[in-house]
Amino acid sequence: MTNLKHKIQKLPKADLHNHLHLGGCIKLIKEEYSKSTINIPKYYDGLDGMINYIHNYINKIMLTSEDVIFFMEAAIKSSIADNVTYLEASVDLGLVKFFNNSIEKLIDVVYKLKTTYQSQIDFQPDIGINKDYLLDKVYLDGLACINSGLFNGIDLYGKELNRKLDGYVELFNIAKENKIKTKVHIGEFSDCKSIENAIILLNPEVIQHGIKAINSKKTMDMIINNNIQLNICPQSNLSLGSIKSITKHPVRKLYEHGIKITINTDDLLLFNSTITDQLADLIENELFSYEEIDTIRKNAFK
Repeated sequence: MTNLKHKIQKLPKADLHNHLHLGGCIKLIKEEYSKSTINIPKYYDGLDGMINYIHNYINKIMLTSEDVIFFMEAAIKSSIADNVTYLEASVDLGLVKFFNNSIEKLIDVVYKLKTTYQSQIDFQPDIGINKDYLLDKVYLDGLACINSGLFNGIDLYGKELNRKLDGYVELFNIAKENKIKTKVHIGEFSDCKSIENAIILLNPEVIQHGIKAINSKKTMDMIINNNIQLNICPQSNLSLGSIKSITKHPVRKLYEHGIKITINTDDLLLFNSTITDQLADLIENELFSYEEIDTIRKNAFK
């Protein structure tokens, strides 16, 4: 580990964009599933390529409720190992199928994980909603999660292009009424108009990614005027082909425009880059000074 990485690793960090069952480091997964042929590619063929990789590799070993619990716990352990002291991570509603389709059982598992590690990390689970999940089930299970009082946020994700958001407006409103943070993945692959549409329809507190906002001053101003934070994941953007290189990442220009940004892992299992790795990369590639990165790190706790 370089001196810079060692220095950053010792600092407390927050990860605000993390998909829990995909958030464990590859080392822990390989130790548990020694017969698996899973290896992390440097690049995927876009979002579809990543989805295919999950189906062809991750889903071949994550077969039972015990597997799911292991994968989620691995994410928490990996965060602790990187000195992440505050973790907001989404628990995909689709995982309910591993628990006899009982959302109560899934909620209980998340509660036990939270309490087990509460002395080591402040784990705040989000309700993870893939747009491919049936809308009726989204509301049925999503409301159960909201009413449980366990969840800190709600996070809508999945394919961005040609996907309508209208059906989620009521759920986002209910989340806000219950003082639950609202997040939406948009603007990693889709254009500025899609970001603006998401803001108008869902009025989220947080946009996960949102990097295509760089192409429009109007969109960037809209983000600022609505007090929206961007939880950005540079290595994810690079591996999925949304950017061509870290040196070309728009995060610097978004920051200079006055947008609140944080740096996050997204899926450590898929992108193999910790918060420490990414903060160091941004400094080493001269996008930010150490002092600026330290400010960004601290802002993630606010």
